[in-house]
Amino acid sequence: MESVPVTRRLAAIVIADVVGYTRLMERDDTGTFARLRTIRDEVVEPAIVSHDGRIVKTAGDGLLAEFPSALAALRAAEQIQREMATRNTGVAPEDRIDYRIGVNLGDIMVDGSDIVGDGVNVASRLESLAEPGGICVSGSVREQVHGQIPVTFVDFGEQQVKNIERPIRVFRVVAARTGAAFVGAARSQTRRRALLAGGVVIVAIVGWLGAWLLPKGLHQVTPEESGPPALSIAILPFAAPSGTLEDRQFAAGLTQDLTTGLGAWRWAAVAAHALVAGVQPKTADVRVLGRELNVRYILEGEVRRNESEYVVTAQLIEAASGRQVWSDRLRYESLVPAPGKAVPYIQLTRRLRSALARAEMHRVVEQSSSATAMDLVLRANAINYSADGRTGISPNARALVADALNLVPDFVPALVSLAYWYGIDLEDNEAPDRAAEKKELDRLSSRAIALAPSDSEAWSARAEALQYLGRWEEATTAAERVVSLDPSDMWGPLSQAWILIQTGKPSEAFAPIDRARAIDPLEPTAPDHFACKAHLFLGRYGEAVAACERAAAERNGWLNHVYLCAAYAMNGDNAKAMASRDALLKVQPHFTINRYREMYAASPPAFFELVDRHLAPGLRKAGIPEK
Repeated sequence: MESVPVTRRLAAIVIADVVGYTRLMERDDTGTFARLRTIRDEVVEPAIVSHDGRIVKTAGDGLLAEFPSALAALRAAEQIQREMATRNTGVAPEDRIDYRIGVNLGDIMVDGSDIVGDGVNVASRLESLAEPGGICVSGSVREQVHGQIPVTFVDFGEQQVKNIERPIRVFRVVAARTGAAFVGAARSQTRRRALLAGGVVIVAIVGWLGAWLLPKGLHQVTPEESGPPALSIAILPFAAPSGTLEDRQFAAGLTQDLTTGLGAWRWAAVAAHALVAGVQPKTADVRVLGRELNVRYILEGEVRRNESEYVVTAQLIEAASGRQVWSDRLRYESLVPAPGKAVPYIQLTRRLRSALARAEMHRVVEQSSSATAMDLVLRANAINYSADGRTGISPNARALVADALNLVPDFVPALVSLAYWYGIDLEDNEAPDRAAEKKELDRLSSRAIALAPSDSEAWSARAEALQYLGRWEEATTAAERVVSLDPSDMWGPLSQAWILIQTGKPSEAFAPIDRARAIDPLEPTAPDHFACKAHLFLGRYGEAVAACERAAAERNGWLNHVYLCAAYAMNGDNAKAMASRDALLKVQPHFTINRYREMYAASPPAFFELVDRHLAPGLRKAGIPEK
């Protein structure tokens, strides 16, 4: 038989590999094989074929494919990872099927239906450098697709890899289609402003306007950016000065959990743990490290045993200057949390997100120009919120968001910001046309989750929209998605609690309130606010007063005084009820009982029965007008 000659050509190569394949097969080989077969049929093959690719060969845990162009290869890889992220939503970490993908453009040898050569070898090494659910590409791919696909390339520099003599220039791909990577954000409701903004409203993608910033996030999403990407960070190995095995194991686990937890904040650019695992924090030059890893920030930390407790400290450092921009110290009686206690990595993840967002707000606000879509949205939020807590959709802010959407169509941070602002207008009863604004809130939040089905911010906006639309079962499902997508988000369970209260089940609200409190016991204000409402609507006026007083003492917001005023009056303390009424009317001089009803007009009759029994009578006693 005449042999087929071996030929050479330039091709785009994709190599994908299942993370933890051996572990998955050991746990359940039959089930894992069936799931992988389904994923190949429904996700992988359609993505490759739709972009004119060809599967060269498959193995149980991976595949090799070739494409006619680097652009087609990267689009197929991004589609696979995007659809896998959706499939993994709500799946336990130990049951997830994640791919690592490497994409290269290089010379290959074609031997029949098989391909080999340097181009394939490089793609294989790129795959090994990718994070679970991530994509790494070579410099040749980045050069070919530059500006043609809405992604950010995070430069990991030249990497020396096994069996390849020359170093490979590696770029990590951060998808921009969903609105890539950050938001230090509260929810849009005024109760959150009043509780947590400290008199300075911080909603959606917020400017650094005061001393508080909430730890939710979206990130920058522009096709390219100069310098390190927004919210880019390397988490160095936590030290354990005591040197005990237990402390060293905890420090190592905390480092990996924090890297994974922050990376789950989908749009943060977190350096892979493998790239920093060998770094010695005490001897490393953070400025050099920042340049090498192309990150804006470095996190250092350590774990110490202090008599009967453990102390975890962390410092966030601006890599370019070496300046410390944030530090925190958390204390635990045990490194294994008891029920109802904070989980160290979740609590630290929550606070680190806040610190990162705060640092980025400083950076953006101090810039003289706004070149990126994210910068425009950040500046819009800075305009849109004033120091007295009053809000509205400023025409200037709306124009900036429109500019952001012109730069990056369907930019999720812009959509989410607009949705939050409409929610604020509706709750504040500032909307000139409530029906029109509900319709727009519905459109914006629906679009956000369609573009970013694994983004907890988008689902949070959707949960709020569904509440205003009176679609309570769907709102409950959306709030559950927030909880499953982001375990460090206190507002997921608190949204569940508020839905239960609004549907006439305040006694069931305490379980999610307690779950929120356990996320960070040192931030009790928001859980106290919702506990106040639950106690009030159950007729437990003394407990309501205690919870409302704690919430109001921390954040003197006007909604706290709505419930505190009613609780005081129903508990027989008329003098304090009058004082709380005066504090409320000073900020909201046109507040009435009817206005409160309008704010929650979509709530079912069971909620208004509670209002008529417990809230409205107290407000009347305190002198709040009916209309």
